[in-house]
Amino acid sequence: MKKMLMTVISLVLVMCLLMPSVYAASDVQTSYDSVMDYVAEAEANDDADSKIKFSKIINGLSNFVINDFLGTVLKLILPDSAAVADYEKFDIDKYENFYEGTETFIDEPQGEKVWSLGYGKASVLPDDFGEKQYAKGAYIPYIFGNDMYTDEDGNKEDLMVRAVVMNDGSGRGNVLFIALDAMGFANADVRQVRAGLKELAEKYNIVSINVSCTHIHTGIDSQGVWTDPIGCIINNSFSKITRHVKYGVERSFIEAVVEGSKQAVQDALDDMTQGKLYYSSINGEDYVYDRTAPISLNPNIYKLEFKPFAADKTPTIIATFGCHPESASYDWANADPEKTLSFDKKFTPDFIWSAEMIMNDAGYNFIFIQGNVSTVTSERHLTGDGVDEFPGNAHYTSIRYGYEIAYILLGMNMTETERMKLNEDTGDRLDIAKYNGQERYSVWYEGLETVEAKEVKPVLNIKHKQFTVQIDNNIIVLLGKTSVADNFVLKDNFGRYYTVSEVGYLEIGDEMKVYMSPGETFGEIVYGGKGAEGFELAPVREYTGEEIIVMDLMNDAAGYVANPANYCLAGIQYNENSGEYDSDTWCLISYGKGAAPKFIGSFYEIYDSVR
Repeated sequence: MKKMLMTVISLVLVMCLLMPSVYAASDVQTSYDSVMDYVAEAEANDDADSKIKFSKIINGLSNFVINDFLGTVLKLILPDSAAVADYEKFDIDKYENFYEGTETFIDEPQGEKVWSLGYGKASVLPDDFGEKQYAKGAYIPYIFGNDMYTDEDGNKEDLMVRAVVMNDGSGRGNVLFIALDAMGFANADVRQVRAGLKELAEKYNIVSINVSCTHIHTGIDSQGVWTDPIGCIINNSFSKITRHVKYGVERSFIEAVVEGSKQAVQDALDDMTQGKLYYSSINGEDYVYDRTAPISLNPNIYKLEFKPFAADKTPTIIATFGCHPESASYDWANADPEKTLSFDKKFTPDFIWSAEMIMNDAGYNFIFIQGNVSTVTSERHLTGDGVDEFPGNAHYTSIRYGYEIAYILLGMNMTETERMKLNEDTGDRLDIAKYNGQERYSVWYEGLETVEAKEVKPVLNIKHKQFTVQIDNNIIVLLGKTSVADNFVLKDNFGRYYTVSEVGYLEIGDEMKVYMSPGETFGEIVYGGKGAEGFELAPVREYTGEEIIVMDLMNDAAGYVANPANYCLAGIQYNENSGEYDSDTWCLISYGKGAAPKFIGSFYEIYDSVR
């Protein structure tokens, strides 16, 4: 990362020599003879505003070099795949497998006035996994494997799809949520899942089908970038002649996701039962942190707990909070300098698997829906608790993180005595009996706040909006136009590229109001603050006047969604908390500067139409 950053800054400084003058971005514009003069003055000035302006200059120039110059050249050189469609001829209203949601919104319970919920899950490992090598959806290309990690009980872990079907008894239809153990899933692939569920949707009156990703970084490549990008580009350069398009994501994996989703949803429908729904939230600031300025995150962990009326039915916990599940992604180093750097080839669903182990031991079904992930990742990920004799590998760290998250979810409504019993009943997975009292070891239930579980009235409202969005990040254009990525790509007569995406608005009772985002939304766009300065729209919570939460990576994999004023492909952001510059390359994976205004503006159109 540092080498990349230094390369980018070097390119920026070269570009500075070509740019004789610049105006400072301030209320009173000041002219400088060169960018170098502006940079020198900004760096010499100690105040935060000047350093933020300095980072924006660096980032603006690096964006120009990477996107406007190099990206444009490559975009013009590489031919379009035969899968690229004509933008002028495209009618989005005829684009299949979009679900609008509930026809109307209600404020009070109607009809049967009771919740119904069903749960199901299935594996999404392809049939030939174990024989065929699959690419990991990780950071470095070409890491292939065909084996899963083994958990502490000696069982092979699995990549899963989990499904929850909900109904508020109002007669307006069922709403489906699917969580897939994968990094991200393009909207075009989401529509393949919906196509596979079409018969079930018609039979059971499912009015909304939502496919989200847990966003693990150690699953099978679901984005296409890590499997065979060069092979795709070469093949698809001639695809208009051969009529054969090679897609980046393995079709066997897509087929496994579709079939697994069908099984999970059918099981959830068969499991539908009536009961009560309860809402809780707790501050989880000790378990997450935002790693890149501008710092803005929602640290809360949210829980919906469904308790069936029938004693023979299993209760279900739906959890959501923003956190990259990447604790198991860092086994890259080799302690012996004489040996070649080794990479972890095993697959794992990260902390999701071990969290579910605790949930199942406690008698619950479990589904994790990714929250406002932004650049937020897990705290305590280095060692779990800092006890020296714990294994140092990253996979073990993810196991302990999952255990503790599950304990927090289960215990947030309990007294300390009840938590101690829960810990004992589930096997003391965090070794309290062994390590309590040792330096640096923390007991999960000590000092944990007890929060109220509020009964949620049976009101379920959901509405979606689909649209085309221009891809102005030429890196993503290259991945899309060559079919390395699975995005449905369109091209207009002016050579501009687009894809189809969607946003949604969800209400569960009065307690949970959700912006369903297709990307990884930077928190300042939602919560406001200094990082929201320069954004053309008001932050979400300011605009709506409500405590909106975010479920990211819902129905698309749009990458990072940043305030255009802070948009950075590869550069720096000034961190006022640390007084240092953070390296920033997040928006290399993004639709571009126009994504945030398009997504948030479309969400506001939905919100205004129902509220």
